[in-house]
Amino acid sequence: MSLGVLAGSCGLESVGVYVVPDAAPNNSSQMATTADEAVPANTNAESNTVGNSFEVTGYLPYYQIANVQPSIARYLTDLVFFSFAPTRDADFTRDVMTPSELAFLKEVKRRYGTRIILGLSEHRSQGALASICERKPLREKLAASLADYLLKQGFDGVDIDWEYPRSSENADFAALLQQIHSVFAPLGLRLTVAVSPSHPLSRAAYAAVDRIHVMAYDDWGRHSTLSEAADDIRAFEEQGASAAKLQLGVPFYGRGYREDGPSWNDAVSYRTLQARYSPGPAEDTVSGYYFNGIDTVREKARLAKAEGLAGVMVWEIGQDTTGRTSLLRAISQTRATFN
Repeated sequence: MSLGVLAGSCGLESVGVYVVPDAAPNNSSQMATTADEAVPANTNAESNTVGNSFEVTGYLPYYQIANVQPSIARYLTDLVFFSFAPTRDADFTRDVMTPSELAFLKEVKRRYGTRIILGLSEHRSQGALASICERKPLREKLAASLADYLLKQGFDGVDIDWEYPRSSENADFAALLQQIHSVFAPLGLRLTVAVSPSHPLSRAAYAAVDRIHVMAYDDWGRHSTLSEAADDIRAFEEQGASAAKLQLGVPFYGRGYREDGPSWNDAVSYRTLQARYSPGPAEDTVSGYYFNGIDTVREKARLAKAEGLAGVMVWEIGQDTTGRTSLLRAISQTRATFN
């Protein structure tokens, strides 16, 4: 799961071959809100984040924003808009959004009360974030710059995706997270990180953040099974992460797989798999691809709830369908049964 997805990668972003994301569908009904889905706007901006503690976080890459409607946020407690990067001198405000992106995010927050989180990418920063981590003055400057921008725009927090810090960089990364937390916490701002089970952070890093997004996908073979998700949860707990901070990652894409060995061939969005093959709710494999169908994403949400996790996160919501085949809709319906 990466920008689109990155072939041979493991996570949100990684070094690999960039795969062009699915084009916007020609049939506008595939992505626009349909009549059977219509939900009134949340006029008091509270319904998604108040009354049910189970969180549903969705990543939305910048290149997918034209493919989704703001109404998708009625299924989300948090939306991570991905991705941004600081400059080498630790200034965040130079890397700003377009007016249309800002308008989209502010509409989401106003109508649905969804928290807006800005996704920072070390990969996109081309090493700038790693350099900032090494120097305390730059860590302090970045933390202040991020807080200023969030408060100015009325947004709610920052998510950091670094794939992956070397062991020698872990302490500096934890120091950055601690600095950001010290600035964010008094202001009521959130700090989250995306982490692979195979590349854990330090206990100090886990202690400094509000949420840990578990990238429970891109394993070998069938890349994101329910049993592997349970194993990933246990691995994070053994690494010192609190279950109450974890959000279990759910992929909205499939990967080709081989029965005879640990390999995958390519990545295809759930939306494309539905358009090509129309798999049913109980299906997780179709024409050589493994993905998470409706029944599996429901079970993963139930697993997260049963294990005392904060919730689930999704990479990424632009790869979903709408209507009765929507994975995000299925997660939201399952969430509604928890309270």
